[in-house]
Amino acid sequence: MAPGAFRFFLATVVLVFHYSSFGVGHTPVYLFFALSGYWVYSMWHNKYEFTREPYMTFVISRIWRLAPVFLLCSLSALAIAMILPIIVPPQVPFASVDKLAWLSSFLIAGYNTASGVPLTPAWSLDIELQFYFVAPLIILVLKKRPMLAVGVCLAVSIASIVMFYDRGFMSYVPCFVAGFLAAKYPAMKPTRQLAIGSAALTLFVIAVFACVPALRPILFGGAHHSPLYIAYNPILNIGLAVLALPFAFNTVSIRSSRFDRFLSDASYSLYLVHWLPLLFVSHYATHLSSLPSPLRALVTVPLILLSFALSGAITQFVDRPCSRVRERFVKQRRIDHQPAPVGVTS
Repeated sequence: MAPGAFRFFLATVVLVFHYSSFGVGHTPVYLFFALSGYWVYSMWHNKYEFTREPYMTFVISRIWRLAPVFLLCSLSALAIAMILPIIVPPQVPFASVDKLAWLSSFLIAGYNTASGVPLTPAWSLDIELQFYFVAPLIILVLKKRPMLAVGVCLAVSIASIVMFYDRGFMSYVPCFVAGFLAAKYPAMKPTRQLAIGSAALTLFVIAVFACVPALRPILFGGAHHSPLYIAYNPILNIGLAVLALPFAFNTVSIRSSRFDRFLSDASYSLYLVHWLPLLFVSHYATHLSSLPSPLRALVTVPLILLSFALSGAITQFVDRPCSRVRERFVKQRRIDHQPAPVGVTS
């Protein structure tokens, strides 16, 4: 699978997770983090390292990459949650947005820990943003002392998980570091056979959990999560991400077509914008949840199609124009004034 198609597939899995009881929503996020680590390491050495003030250029460029689509979706979510209820009272009141959530709705930072945030999927952007600030430092240490860098990152991550569980940025560092290592050591890239085996094993495990009655409560959450789901679903998502990692890293070696690059960009828009129809329906059309499953699934289809259409429009008319300006900014700051290698465009 080409890299853009795979990223779009991951965003679609997140969409399915939010629109159904299929509890594999965090696995794609972990894989997104790993792929982000791969591309950041590659871009740093092929592009940002050869710019004036490389650290500042890198940070500005990466914030610029996230900000336009995030602000559009975040402000839309705020409008649905804060302005629309003034005009049309919702069937289910919206949660109050605290001060940190208001600030995070504009700055991204703090979104993972804020209360009452309206654009729920954006929690991972907070993690991604914090990663950008420390990525060049980790790359520098990894270049000179790889074992030390990996050891420190693992130790800090374990401590973060113990103290903050999933609320701390460092809890997710192993995902990014896995991408760093895949980019640093090309020999580690999985073969096609290993990638196929990785995908097959991942799908097999999902099928087992879906078919075995005793395991189904771990995979499918529903409106009211069972104790088994709460206790073991996070572990299942981590395990699935580990199993799928070889397949994910294999995709980066496949050359992208123009359409595949569009899918890669659209995956980011889809990841955020699919939440907006769901946010509206969950507060203004709550009767849909009481429909029989087949009818409810049929009603959900237009919402999914709307999400795809919105992601395409946002990508074409917002994300890509902003990215072209961002790329010119980085190019103008290159010391050697040479274009970055083909394929490094994330």
